[in-house]
Amino acid sequence: MPQYELMYLLGSHVADDEVPKISQSVLKFAEDFGASDIKETQLGKKKLAYPIGKTRNGHYVVVNFAMDGKNINSFDAKIRTQDTNIIRYLIVNLDEHLARLEKDKIAQAKIVRKAPAAEEPAAEKPAKPATAKKVSPVLADINEEDLDKKIEAALSEDLTK
Repeated sequence: MPQYELMYLLGSHVADDEVPKISQSVLKFAEDFGASDIKETQLGKKKLAYPIGKTRNGHYVVVNFAMDGKNINSFDAKIRTQDTNIIRYLIVNLDEHLARLEKDKIAQAKIVRKAPAAEEPAAEKPAKPATAKKVSPVLADINEEDLDKKIEAALSEDLTK
């Protein structure tokens, strides 16, 4: 049987003494749909990353279990339709998740990462005389006469055409 993990979040409007009752009802749902090896971990109240329905804090609960794959959709539907103050939940197939994680590790190991080259001191270039003209590389191939002709042609062109 595949292993699953259910993580659900109860809103802050749920009283601390109601959390065990809701937790027991979720465990009963799991048992009704054929879950075995059920392990529940209550992570306690924590601040949410972002508000959900005007709720800033929530009670986190994680449930690990094994269940037949045919029943997981029915279990998901049961949790979704119950009014148990669960504001978010997620069911993950751990077998698929771990297989995908192994594939990712293998793919990342194959990637060759280029280390930045160590900076070598630049060889000193001979100084140019101060009278040398600096010419851009684009204009280096054009002589001065051709450049003058192109400028005259551009200036004399009729732009009102």
